[in-house]
Amino acid sequence: MSSPTSTEPPAPLHIDAVEGDATLMPADPKPSGAKIDLTQGPVQGHILRMLGPFSLAVIAMISTGLVDSFFLGNLGGDANPRAGTIALAALGIAFPLTFIGNSANIGLGAGTMSAISRALGEGDTERARRHAAAAILFALLVMSVLVTLMILTMPFVIGLMGAGGEVRTAALSYLTISLPGLIIVAVNSMCNNTLRAHGEAMLPSSIMILGAFLNMAMDPFLIFGIGPFPRMEVAGAALATVIGNGIAMMYGLYLVRFVRRAVDFTTIRLATLRHAWATIAAVGVPAMGTNMIVPLATGLATAAVTRMTSETGLAAFSLASRLELLSVGLLYALSACIGSVTGQNGGAGRTDRVEEAFRVSYKICLIWGTLMAIVLALIARPLLSVFSNDPALIAMAVPYFYIVPITVFAYGYVFVTAAGFNALGRPKYGFVFTTIRSLVLYAPLVSLGTWAHGLMGAFIGIAVANLLAGLAARYWALNHAPMTARKS
Repeated sequence: MSSPTSTEPPAPLHIDAVEGDATLMPADPKPSGAKIDLTQGPVQGHILRMLGPFSLAVIAMISTGLVDSFFLGNLGGDANPRAGTIALAALGIAFPLTFIGNSANIGLGAGTMSAISRALGEGDTERARRHAAAAILFALLVMSVLVTLMILTMPFVIGLMGAGGEVRTAALSYLTISLPGLIIVAVNSMCNNTLRAHGEAMLPSSIMILGAFLNMAMDPFLIFGIGPFPRMEVAGAALATVIGNGIAMMYGLYLVRFVRRAVDFTTIRLATLRHAWATIAAVGVPAMGTNMIVPLATGLATAAVTRMTSETGLAAFSLASRLELLSVGLLYALSACIGSVTGQNGGAGRTDRVEEAFRVSYKICLIWGTLMAIVLALIARPLLSVFSNDPALIAMAVPYFYIVPITVFAYGYVFVTAAGFNALGRPKYGFVFTTIRSLVLYAPLVSLGTWAHGLMGAFIGIAVANLLAGLAARYWALNHAPMTARKS
């Protein structure tokens, strides 16, 4: 489809009907307007080329959470291990709320990347640049409203989760700083996804790595009050995150506006803004819902663990969940890769390459998941000992690493499937399978397992949810779901 300001006649269209879905595609697609054309060359090669830089970026982002956990878990030292346990429990309580905000940003980013990559696959670079500019404005608007609502409701939500006393106080101090910072993360995410839609890997990864590095560098100064900085403890971890993301946001805007010129605010008109927001929202809003389902389920599961175990049990569940990110990090990076490939190829009408992208990604999930399950089982106890000096906490968390990581490959199937179809403009598939995994299986099974067998039962519930949802997502994607893209 030509841009609204173009004088070029539109390409002839044909209707490709797939399972009752009429999808308009150019009969003779234009060459991709992307910086890197993912419609040409080996699909596996493109995915592996992007996977390296994205993996480093995701590892950097995960490391910020681990560094937070390390410093906060050792807050009181050997003389007062309970101080670290309280801090970790507070992070566990705060996590679902911050995860909701981050999930909203991920959803908006999915809509942005989908709209831009499909426009590029259709050869319309001007429309892609307008979509990128509109995405930044849309993200600022949506996240400002969402953050305001979360700040107003956070005391009530924390109370519902069963937190009280020192844990509640610490969680509130963390959220008071971290929630407004999610607006900064929104701009970061739009810049990142704009560059990803063009098939780039190094530059979007550099935005994430810069923010993560600054976050980790500031952590000890703000948590412990080193030098001229006040001792802020849990709140210091939140402030370090906001500072790192703020500097990374300025860098990201510089890249998309001046280095790659992938954003154009000057040609936005009310009509084009309305069209762009509708296109982004068509994927972004369902993807936001999809991603918010995960923290909602996590909050329900955390509430069950809070009410049916001890303060130490909650801290063990929180720490084990954070450390498991070591195994899913590469799979998160993989979900960032597949969207660029399916979006551009779907926009160009290359359904054979779209299906190949799914098959390659599922294979990577299986290989990586198996490898990390073995590694985490071998190093579980020494790894936990790095982050906590509480023997009871460590003993309660160890079984997690023998049960859950062997099913992470299947969890990877779920979010790779969601990312791939989001980029095609088909967010309903990700929504359905994420809902099945998180709300139908994960939250109820964790609650039931905790009631029946304590933390061990919770871990078994997570594993069963991963396996059932992941295998179902893979089967449906390869055998029943359409591989065509909707028009951007």
